[in-house]
This record gives sequence, structure tokens and C-alpha cells, in this order.
Amino acid sequence: MSGDRPTVAPEPRRNADGTITVTTHDAGDVRLVCPDWCIVQHGHRLAPAKVEIVHRGDPEWALVEAPETGPTSLVEVGLVQWPFSSRSQVLLEVETDDGHKEVGPTGARRIAAALRKHADHIDTMAAKLEAIRAGEGQ
Repeated sequence: MSGDRPTVAPEPRRNADGTITVTTHDAGDVRLVCPDWCIVQHGHRLAPAKVEIVHRGDPEWALVEAPETGPTSLVEVGLVQWPFSSRSQVLLEVETDDGHKEVGPTGARRIAAALRKHADHIDTMAAKLEAIRAGEGQ
């Protein structure tokens, strides 16, 4: 660990104008204007680099309760923004089987279309399962 990076980061300061000041290890104090959807408190165990500051929205999960397995979550999506990075636009963060992907509107719509297509496939498979089970008693 670098000797110039503090062990414990100072707590973010809430300013009278509604902004938040975060102390970074590379840019000193950085004043943030959080979007209305940001749920992050912006506290860090170690002082972050300026580009590590992130705004996150409340994640939404696709949830299902199957009689055989009970409740389970399928996919998580939420807004995310790294305001001081080279990709400072607001993105949609989607949980995938190989991690979290951050996509723009086009990518988000393609994911939604793929999920709808997959839902149709699951409905087709459910009908096939019903037909198979109906034939089991014969």
C-alpha cells in the first residue's frame, strides 16, 4: 500500500447547496452533484481515485417464485455513471453470467429484445413440458 494513500478515507461532506465533497487520493476534494436517481452515499474505506467515483441507481431484479424452488432472482439492472471517467455518460448496468455489463440505450433495447425472445422460448418449453407430462399417465 502506498504511504501517501490514507488507510481510512474521510467521510464525504454534505454541503449546504446539496452537493457532496469526496476526498480523493489523486485530485484532492471533489464536489459532486448527485443525480436524483443516485443511491450511493459516496463513502469509501480508502480514498478513491477521482475516476473511481460512481453514481448508482437502485437496482431492479426480475424476480420469480416457482412452486418447485421458491423465490429467486433472474437478472439485475440499474443505472450507473462514472462521472469523471472517459465514459461519463449514464449507462444501464446489467448482470450477466459473465459479470456486469454497462450498455447504452441501443444495448439495453437489444438485451430487452433478447429477454422477450427467451421468454417466448420458455413459454414454448413449458407447453412441451405440459404435453410430456400429459402423456406420462398413458
